[in-house]
Amino acid sequence: MTVAGETDRARTFVLLAAPGAIIAWQVSFEYGAFDTLDHQRVFSILVISAVVLAATFIAPDTGVVSSTWSRAILAVPLLTLLADMVLDTDSGTVSWVLDALVVLTLPYVLWVVARLMGVEFFGLPRREQVAAIALVVVIGVLGFYVGSNNERFLTCRDFERIGDYEPEGCAP
Repeated sequence: MTVAGETDRARTFVLLAAPGAIIAWQVSFEYGAFDTLDHQRVFSILVISAVVLAATFIAPDTGVVSSTWSRAILAVPLLTLLADMVLDTDSGTVSWVLDALVVLTLPYVLWVVARLMGVEFFGLPRREQVAAIALVVVIGVLGFYVGSNNERFLTCRDFERIGDYEPEGCAP
């Protein structure tokens, strides 16, 4: 493999793993620290999935998403928004289930976005694909750990300084 080919592979790896890891960290940390997700995160996932879902109807011949099942998965965040309007989501369980459904669709939404953008992730050797996915998962788990144990890494003032709520048990 030439240096240029290796550079292209490294670029593809970073272009996919870095944003995936950032999203995984943010969602996991937030859930670990606050036992819930910020509405902005949920809405961001909802918007991305709605745009991708719309794209499957606007240009259905892309070959990336054409099945009813694929569209149904992409519609889950929108359906949770509708459920949130109709159901009494003051119950922690209902709210948790709706947030979990949105987060569970995220890997598929990101996969479809990568396919539609023509990112060459799928041209990487299988070992590098697995490494990128594993890296995102590990960073997500680390984010949850740091969020759950935020008192070891941050103080209440750190949360206050950025205008965030202070999680229970944060370090003074």
